[in-house]
Amino acid sequence: MTAMEGPPTHPKSFGEELRRLRESAGLSLDDILVETKISKRILTDLEAGDFRFLPQKVFSRNFVTQYATVVGADPYRLAEIFDASWERFLLASGERPRFTSEEGPFISSFRWRFWLPVAFAALILVTAAIVIVRGSAPEVQLGADLLPFPALAPSQRVSPTARAVPEPQLPQRTESVAAQATIDLVVFTVRVRPDMECWIYYRDRDGVAGGRLLAGGTEERISLGGPVKLTIGDAEAVSLEVAGVQYEDLGRPGQVVHTEVRSDGLVFLGTRVRDE
Repeated sequence: MTAMEGPPTHPKSFGEELRRLRESAGLSLDDILVETKISKRILTDLEAGDFRFLPQKVFSRNFVTQYATVVGADPYRLAEIFDASWERFLLASGERPRFTSEEGPFISSFRWRFWLPVAFAALILVTAAIVIVRGSAPEVQLGADLLPFPALAPSQRVSPTARAVPEPQLPQRTESVAAQATIDLVVFTVRVRPDMECWIYYRDRDGVAGGRLLAGGTEERISLGGPVKLTIGDAEAVSLEVAGVQYEDLGRPGQVVHTEVRSDGLVFLGTRVRDE
């Protein structure tokens, strides 16, 4: 296949240029997948110039630079051509690519603004009914939740596979349960290993959402209204610090991890491998 004349700023032409570079290097899509941990679906969409199903631009641009490094091309040149092709795609389609459910299935499938107040109201009603039936004082002792991660000392490191039942919580007044939930502030720190990089996507209790690509050696401190839904793009690259506890070994290389960050610890929701 011969090289194209001029910069391939059209998405289709850009995809053909990627495929030409890969074939010139004697590599298959599976070879690129093994080296970069980028899913085969995303690699196929890049070479087809089909930007509709790619993740956000910052993530897709990083995929292009990784692709260029493996095939022996200039990553800066391909990244600039990708930027131009992306803008042309936006002008032609009038839309932005959707953030697929693979990166964060809980973000669009659960209506937190609606169900969170309903859950609080139900909790208050149930607690009041227990108090009335028992004829006791307003203070009642509620059973402790079973959390996937036990509350350990800051010096201890835990794995997502560790499970324990915490000690029962002290009795508290019914009205304090709802009040505490409404002012719950979650502070956590994301640390990326020096020789790796990853992306994160989060959404807090009030619907504030964001995503970013974190370079190797980055230490990002984030403060949001909890609970916070947090998706990590590469489980091996990241460690989290929540409530003074360090969480490591969150998953395998290239694995997408879905978590819920609370003021008292981390809840492990599930995983998905990007190239499945």
